[in-house]
Amino acid sequence: MAYIKGGFTRWSGFVLLGIFAAYMLCSSVSAYKNLKAGADAETVEEVPHAENHGERKARQLVLYLVGHGEKPDSIATDVAGLIAGAAVVALGAELVVDNGTLIAEGLGVPDSVIGLTFIAVGTSLPELTTAITSLVKGHSALSLGNVVGANLFNLVLVSGLAAAIAPFDLPVEKTIAGMNASLVVDSPLMLFVMAFTTIPALVRGTLTRAQGIILLSVYAAFCAFQFFA
Repeated sequence: MAYIKGGFTRWSGFVLLGIFAAYMLCSSVSAYKNLKAGADAETVEEVPHAENHGERKARQLVLYLVGHGEKPDSIATDVAGLIAGAAVVALGAELVVDNGTLIAEGLGVPDSVIGLTFIAVGTSLPELTTAITSLVKGHSALSLGNVVGANLFNLVLVSGLAAAIAPFDLPVEKTIAGMNASLVVDSPLMLFVMAFTTIPALVRGTLTRAQGIILLSVYAAFCAFQFFA
């Protein structure tokens, strides 16, 4: 719609916000049903001994939230640690974005490259840090959910709220064959990356190292294209 209309209208922002609200509602209802079903099926004492300390604490918190367990003793400490950790990561990302942008502008780097590298990396540092930490601790589902959720959050909530508050035109910094370069290159590449990441994972049930290497190579090539094209 943005390419057809030439920009993001206020109504498109409202539609995106509606999609976000519907998605969050469905996700919350589904998650609650799954947690309650798990709580009904077993108790904390029935959790295998092989389960690590972090998993036991998470299970205790889940049982407490759905009304099938006692309040964990350390819940206040855990919440405080979560808030403190999020604040530190957010501060680090802000420093990367602000200072990285100043350096890039001083070197004469195009705005599109600044957005694609310094700003994109800086604003994604929380996701990157959380994803790596989750994988190291054996919580792959949390890592994947974090990445998917962050992208959905940016696509529908951030874009929707921005357009609803202040509609804006679609920027045209580069053209290819008379068409917006983002329509010719960015959008098809985005669809390819999405398909390349999800389809093999759905078929095999896992994300491979080869996929990660290819995705990093695609990102490097895309940055080079933005800089030299």
